[in-house]
Amino acid sequence: MKKMILVAMTVVVGLVLASCGSDQKAEGQSEMHTYTMPNGKKVEIPNNPKKIVVTEYMGSLAALGVKPIGAKSFVLQNPYLEPYKKGVEDIGDPGSPEKVAELQPDLIIVSQEDEYNQMKKIAPTVLIPYNTYKNVQDELTAIGKVVGKEQEAKDWLADFDKKAAKAREEIKGSIAPDATVGLYEGDDKNFYVFGDNWGRGGQVLYNALQLKAPQKIQDQVIKGDGYKQLSLEVLPDFAADYMFVTRFKHGDSRNGALDEMEQSSIWKDLPAYKAKHIYTMDFDEMYNYDPIAIEGQMEILVNKITGKE
Repeated sequence: MKKMILVAMTVVVGLVLASCGSDQKAEGQSEMHTYTMPNGKKVEIPNNPKKIVVTEYMGSLAALGVKPIGAKSFVLQNPYLEPYKKGVEDIGDPGSPEKVAELQPDLIIVSQEDEYNQMKKIAPTVLIPYNTYKNVQDELTAIGKVVGKEQEAKDWLADFDKKAAKAREEIKGSIAPDATVGLYEGDDKNFYVFGDNWGRGGQVLYNALQLKAPQKIQDQVIKGDGYKQLSLEVLPDFAADYMFVTRFKHGDSRNGALDEMEQSSIWKDLPAYKAKHIYTMDFDEMYNYDPIAIEGQMEILVNKITGKE
């Protein structure tokens, strides 16, 4: 009888352990899913990550109500993310794999191939290269999918659409329907024109406010690489009715090219110059392209166009 009881208990214990193992396996499977990155490669990532490290895209996480545990130094310098960075660890720039490993993340989001190759050894890592998505709508939708916040992405974008519609109404009396706008930047050696998705307010002017670029910018910049170096001689071909200009300030930059432009007779002969529609913009305010920055830039650009500042 004792032997029969012992055998029975052994069987029961075995069944319980097998059941627990099966439950744990099923639970583990439900916590992860396969995500296809923009490059077509697949990676297993958590459904609802709790400890996220980013080398980019902190602004998108902020829009989704998600605070990462770590981010690159450069990202943390974004003035629009000041209210969101308390408690976020600085992982350096470039991001330190050792620092990231110390944080024990369950998901890492990067924008460069070398970062991906280093970080994927630490935790599930998603590579989303810069300029993968051509507008804030597509980018936030994609990030929302990665971190399990798809509804939050829809809600933020719906609110953004309302703000953009209001902004378009605000500028109606200040800018002609057929007026063109352009984004430009000078550093110590060169002068550039930018398109709709290379920071500098492009997402605001061309996406949110739905303003138009001159045809040359449309054809050679927006449909091209997103930016183009300009010489003084060809500047009139790329000039817009409203020109928003930033002075590049990272590193040892004396803005020599921009100074040369502004002192030339060609610059002073531009219609935008004569109409006082050339605006010097703050580089730090205009450089970033994340959703939170775009919201702030929209107010700044509307105020410029309407003459409020």
